[in-house]
Amino acid sequence: MAGFTRPVASPHAMASTEWVPAVPRPTAMTAEQKPHPHLAIFAYVQGVGPADEFEERARRETGVSGDERREKNEPRCDAIQSSGSHALPLPLSEEGDFRLDLESLFEFGLRRTPDGIAAMIGETSA
Repeated sequence: MAGFTRPVASPHAMASTEWVPAVPRPTAMTAEQKPHPHLAIFAYVQGVGPADEFEERARRETGVSGDERREKNEPRCDAIQSSGSHALPLPLSEEGDFRLDLESLFEFGLRRTPDGIAAMIGETSA
């Protein structure tokens, strides 16, 4: 993991830092905005990517799978939801059984983040 505000200098990080500004074609983005697409993707990868390792480590250390943990906590979640104080969003309650698939989540965001950036660049380039 690398920090945004206090990055550690390394040859690979420096190569990336030099490469990124050279990649974007001319746009109406300001010099201040141009690093944001790279940093947004970097933040996404560092935010979601390690979750899979965290889950695997928790499974190894506890011997309990994610499904087993959810099943064990289901009565507590049901009690909280039935109290009326915390309604779960529709996809989690009325539309079926949601199971978080980290690989699917990672791919979903990684595909859409560049699309959003491309749309923004297109909007600022006009």
